[in-house]
Amino acid sequence: MSTDSATMTDHAAVRAVPLGEALDGAPMSRFHVRFWLPAGLGILLDGFDFFIIGVADPLAAKDFTVGSALQGLVSAAAIVGAMCGAALLGPLGDRIGRSRIFRLDLWMFVVFSVLCTLAWDAWSLAAFRFALGLAVGLDYPIAAGYLAEILPSKNRGRWLVGAFSLQAAGILLGAVVGVVVLNVRPEVDSWRIMLGFGVLPALLIIWLRHAVPESPRWLAQNGHEEEACEIGRALAGVPVTVTGADRERQEGPPEGLRAFLQPHLFSRRWRRRTIFPAVPWFLTTDSTAPPRNCTSPAHSAGRNAATTS
Repeated sequence: MSTDSATMTDHAAVRAVPLGEALDGAPMSRFHVRFWLPAGLGILLDGFDFFIIGVADPLAAKDFTVGSALQGLVSAAAIVGAMCGAALLGPLGDRIGRSRIFRLDLWMFVVFSVLCTLAWDAWSLAAFRFALGLAVGLDYPIAAGYLAEILPSKNRGRWLVGAFSLQAAGILLGAVVGVVVLNVRPEVDSWRIMLGFGVLPALLIIWLRHAVPESPRWLAQNGHEEEACEIGRALAGVPVTVTGADRERQEGPPEGLRAFLQPHLFSRRWRRRTIFPAVPWFLTTDSTAPPRNCTSPAHSAGRNAATTS
């Protein structure tokens, strides 16, 4: 009997798969979808916010009676904040974990969205928009990194593209909100409602992300092996074990100016891979932002409200 028990134990040990190998080779399951959705919805929220400011900005400029230069600053503040947040604050995810940042950045989004609705002049609005952009910039790299770490290698590219495609759904939501708000309340201060609307989906996503566990790869690299095995087993459907390769931490993220510029992305090895996704992403984002001379129903209603007020 003792020999049989020892044999069974040996077989169990053999069946345990290294964590990284198990995660990469796992079949796509409902657990993956359950973790994918809250990450993807954050990208949807980012798309909404970057679009809605294009509808709200002319109204805010009229409300505060500012020129085109300051109006442009308000419009660009969140974009600049997102760049700074992604470059300078994104590495926080490697230090304190992905799931904590997942909740922190959305609470930042909620707080500064509310403050935007209370802005007393264009300068305060630009400052709050910049701070909100920091939250957006935090969410992009953390969401992408988290999904890349938990999704099976076979499905990873497809589901990552699907997550970032939700930005288009956020843009559509922004257009709908702009049209509805300006038809229900065609007033010059309707921009406050538009910028505050993002609080509602943000609170829903916070609730969904509350149940999202930490990345098992991050846990393994930071000394939480038992929890890493538990989450890895749920994702892969097989017993897993943490090996030396799973514990090995990658090169630390760059800091300071190097974090902002990310020079390794333009090194000889990575230059083409950086340019290939960056150029179409830039062109797509630029083409979906509503310009000041836009003739969409929402923007036309906005100009009418600004003119009649």
